[in-house]
Amino acid sequence: MQRLGDGSWVISASDLAVFESCPWRLARVADEKLGKGVSVPDITDPMMELVARLGLEHEARQLEHLKSQMQVTELTYDPADPADAEAWRANIQRAQHDTMDALSSDVGALFQATLFEEILPGAPLPIGFQGFADFIVRTGDSWEVWDSKLARRAKDHALLQLAAYHDQLERAGVTLADTVQIILGDGTHSVHAVADLLEPYRQMRDRVMALIAHRVIDPLPLPWGDESFAPCGTKGCPACSEQIVVMDDLFQIAGLRKTQRDKILTGGFGTLLEFADASREEVRRAIPGIGRDTLESLHLQASLQVATRNNPNGRPAWEVLSRGMIENLPEPSPGDIFFDFEGDPTYQEFAADGSPLGSLSQGDDSVWFGIEYLFGMWGENLNPGSADSSFLPLWAETFDQEREAFDTFLRLLEDRTAVFPDLHVYHYAPYERTRLKQMAKRHQIDSPMLRALLDHHLVDLYPVVMKGLKVGLPSYGLKALEALYFDPETRTGIAGGGESVVAFADYSLARAHDNQEAASELKNSILHYNRIDCFSTQALRDWLITTALGR
Repeated sequence: MQRLGDGSWVISASDLAVFESCPWRLARVADEKLGKGVSVPDITDPMMELVARLGLEHEARQLEHLKSQMQVTELTYDPADPADAEAWRANIQRAQHDTMDALSSDVGALFQATLFEEILPGAPLPIGFQGFADFIVRTGDSWEVWDSKLARRAKDHALLQLAAYHDQLERAGVTLADTVQIILGDGTHSVHAVADLLEPYRQMRDRVMALIAHRVIDPLPLPWGDESFAPCGTKGCPACSEQIVVMDDLFQIAGLRKTQRDKILTGGFGTLLEFADASREEVRRAIPGIGRDTLESLHLQASLQVATRNNPNGRPAWEVLSRGMIENLPEPSPGDIFFDFEGDPTYQEFAADGSPLGSLSQGDDSVWFGIEYLFGMWGENLNPGSADSSFLPLWAETFDQEREAFDTFLRLLEDRTAVFPDLHVYHYAPYERTRLKQMAKRHQIDSPMLRALLDHHLVDLYPVVMKGLKVGLPSYGLKALEALYFDPETRTGIAGGGESVVAFADYSLARAHDNQEAASELKNSILHYNRIDCFSTQALRDWLITTALGR
């Protein structure tokens, strides 16, 4: 969204995507553009930066592939400062003219075509549209809009974007196909009938224009809690994440659904503190529409979070809900293993022509998209003779090496269960079980040890925590729970899985450029991070048995 120096507006398909995910965020951006003294804070997300970089690489591969098949005109656009509306508009119109000239030529495709409309149909104010189509490809006597996305399936916002570009070209008089295409991350094409997309796009576009008109009329910024443009309430939203804390919003309650928040607000409890401080009877009387057990669970969660907040130097408040859930944990064995994957969901391997390649499972793209680059294990004497005999990392940089690591992992389990038949492999959350199954499919592995692992030995601590405890934290992720049993300085270095993925991508680049020192430093940082995750899984298991049960 841009507000030019003459007070006119220009929106893009990205603004429609923001509105679809969080109307409050887009309203906040509009208020910022109108100079109302508010701003949307920047949130640095290394994982999103990596995805953007890989997206550009994916786009470049598709360009080279098209160029090998047909003549492609590559277009450019040099934007001017939006404050100088006349210069900005002249530059984008010049780029649009270049696009239209290319569409009138005999080329086979356009790359990075500029689309611009100064005032959209039905605009309540001077509101225009700008877009940059990845590809416009000739199909017989017509043109078809293509976009490249790293995703594995077409998403709604990508389809809205294609519909927007098709709509712009249609009004410009360009003869178009009745379909649009998304080139997915695995190189396949997802084809969609544009007739199914145009009306949803136009409705969304009109709602965004109505939002701008609404914010222009109002001299004050949209207050938090105004449901004219509702917040999404997610932690990844830069507009919401700030206000949720500042306004002590109910969104802070772990596990709270938006519909439940609406009912609690209707009941007269506008903040986390108000809800937590109310008695159980007051809550029951004031809030219909939420089941009694669920409401009591949310109220307890809020109360524990407030108790944790009121004791900032202590451990989080917690309460046992079901001793049985915790008592059902297996008896500890000296052979127990505490297991954690590090995986890169964006990883692919490519053939010489740039097309995705599954070296071990040809013809099943979904199986080989993504790699587990580290199998991390913690346990008694797992790695004898090493500096840290309790930590065993199995590293993999290719699909073939991943299979080798998988085989090594299963052989280790066979040997260890022969000595400790009562051992269990502990992990936290479903990721490890899911990826083990997907890897077995990828590498066509079906062994008795794998079946025994999945059926008997593998233990997920996440459902034990979720059903057995209430913890006064806004998140039940493993790293959040570490406040129960780790000192604050225990975890250092990489802070999360996204950072680990970025570090692996940077490691791969360093290796490709023969920067061994940087590669070694990055690999060690990932190993350190994974080691703490594995150790933390044991610490959580032990805390559940000893502290939570009071043994």
